[in-house]
Amino acid sequence: MENREIVSKAEKLVERSMKGNDASHDPSHIRRVGDLALFLARDHGLSSNPDSMLIVELAALLHDIGTAST
Repeated sequence: MENREIVSKAEKLVERSMKGNDASHDPSHIRRVGDLALFLARDHGLSSNPDSMLIVELAALLHDIGTAST
């Protein structure tokens, strides 16, 4: 499975899991955390390592799974 496919599946899981949450932990929050995490990873030189970038992106996507905030 390609990295983009893995990320896409994780995004769909997060979307379903976090859909009813308030704005502090909704899918938009997850995207903002992901964008920031990837920015920081690139800024620290990880962009040359696709595996590291995948781990950062997945960690950001999944960081609030199981957190209910309504």
